[in-house]
Amino acid sequence: MTTDSRSAPATDGGPAPAGAGQWDVFISYAREDYIQAKDLHDALSGCVTAHGGAPRIYLDVSRTSGTPLGADWQTFLEEALPRSRHVVALYSQTYFDKPVCQWELHEAYKLNPPEGGRLIPLLMDPGAAAKVPYIVNRINWIPTSRPHWIDEVRRAVGLRPAGARTTLRFDTSLTEAVVGHTLAAVSVSGSVADGAPAWPVDAAVTVSAEPADAELTGTLTAPVARNTAVFTGLAFRATAAEVRLVATAPGCEPAASAPFPVRAPEEPTSWDEADRPALATRGRPVFFPGSRALAVLDGRALTVHTAAYEAVGVAELRDRPRLWARGRRCLAVADWSGRVILAGPDGRVRAEDLPAPRGARFNVPGALAFDGDDALYAGLWGGTVWRLTLDGGPPERVLEHPAGVQVLTAAGDGLLVGGLDGVLTRYAAGQAVSRHSVEPMLLAMTEVRDFVLVVGERRIHRLDPAGGRLLQVSQPVGAVTGALAGGELTAIVDAAGRGVCFDAELAVRVGFHTVPGARPVACAQGGWLLVVEHPDGSHALVRDGRTTYVSRHPMTVSDDGLRAAVSDGERLLVVPSPELGDGPTQAERA
Repeated sequence: MTTDSRSAPATDGGPAPAGAGQWDVFISYAREDYIQAKDLHDALSGCVTAHGGAPRIYLDVSRTSGTPLGADWQTFLEEALPRSRHVVALYSQTYFDKPVCQWELHEAYKLNPPEGGRLIPLLMDPGAAAKVPYIVNRINWIPTSRPHWIDEVRRAVGLRPAGARTTLRFDTSLTEAVVGHTLAAVSVSGSVADGAPAWPVDAAVTVSAEPADAELTGTLTAPVARNTAVFTGLAFRATAAEVRLVATAPGCEPAASAPFPVRAPEEPTSWDEADRPALATRGRPVFFPGSRALAVLDGRALTVHTAAYEAVGVAELRDRPRLWARGRRCLAVADWSGRVILAGPDGRVRAEDLPAPRGARFNVPGALAFDGDDALYAGLWGGTVWRLTLDGGPPERVLEHPAGVQVLTAAGDGLLVGGLDGVLTRYAAGQAVSRHSVEPMLLAMTEVRDFVLVVGERRIHRLDPAGGRLLQVSQPVGAVTGALAGGELTAIVDAAGRGVCFDAELAVRVGFHTVPGARPVACAQGGWLLVVEHPDGSHALVRDGRTTYVSRHPMTVSDDGLRAAVSDGERLLVVPSPELGDGPTQAERA
């Protein structure tokens, strides 16, 4: 400070005021050292920040970056110091005799993080070393007796000479891309000629495509870690004869990749081989659990094709399909009208119209779930839960849940029901034995090991049915719009197309990015291999978080991940799934 007469400002040790980081450097000095402080101010003002802008240097008497005329200097000082990223203290014989300087030094010490770097002492006079208080004596200072001390200060406060900008570069070589397929991880790093820090602490890099009509998708801004920004979910939506990736960051020289083409997906030529199984049908295929048999929903007709690919059973829905479920060997599908089709791999098919509650206009199924004996439980929005099997007999009413049914699972010796009121209720022998409040919108529920996982729009809930313990965590993506349980992993996708797969410990094992509005519809190998349906009806195969194949028509995969059923619009082809991707999944490698 510049005066001897003022007492040190009061402080309560409270948090820094809003707007922290307004100044890049705060210069703390005694009035007798004003010339040295002004010289330091001018030298640092001639530099640039890591973002390429002019730094803000707090010197109390500066007309441009000091205490404003008419301001309460004490209040302004109390606010300015915690709003500065670095404090440079000018140690001199008189510095430690000033109450205000000692207060500034003490406050700077309190703000200094354990790893240091915020308080930067500058030893102006070697004789002042003996006066340094014990509390800050362990913080290394920069002696002005060194020939290049100003460069040391500049680097310590994260500034660089004007004109020295970080130069970006692509560390990943791209030779071509396929529409819809996820690119290999793209890395961008930066360098500075004079060896100054290349990035600020919170640096981020953004990538784009030129020309823009190639429609680059994915997470287009990535944080810098260890001098590198890594982009793992990039893909193109449109073809281009020649496209470049362009990387930009504030205060940096941009970089452009070498040009490369983006081509349309091509069907493998091996599909036309005579020994390929081909079914003369279109529609959505679904493999039966643990089997080569297929169910194909073409319009409203569900047809069962045996492991020898012979059509052996047919049933009709009355309305659009709403729900699918998989048991140990059976499949089930329900439509919006309340009709349920239960099918087995041997061709047995049963269609039932579940009775609507008396006086109800709608009879919408809320959830389907199989128990360990392949008995199907169908819960309706109206609250009734029905049980039916392939062995015949009328549907059995097993439960009335007054709050309606959103999700359902046959857990242990009873049923676990998620109602429209956002409450999980566990039933044993038809009686409610426990309740847990979760959230209003529930999307999926599944048993994994000894737990029940419930996917809500905002959170993931894990219930231990035996102990009654409920663990809730926030979604790692945005509001969830699609969910699919795959055994080991459960996949969720938000409206923007960002998705993750997590395990029973709620740890994210895989992250991926697909098109906005996509939803997972099939999985294999415990959830490591996914099929997602796009809003335009096309389907994509996602291996370990990367889209490796896109079909304009429906497709699915078998439980073991070895076979894929892919429609070409006229027929359904069964092919080895490795032909649709570039390499095994993590589950296959294990």
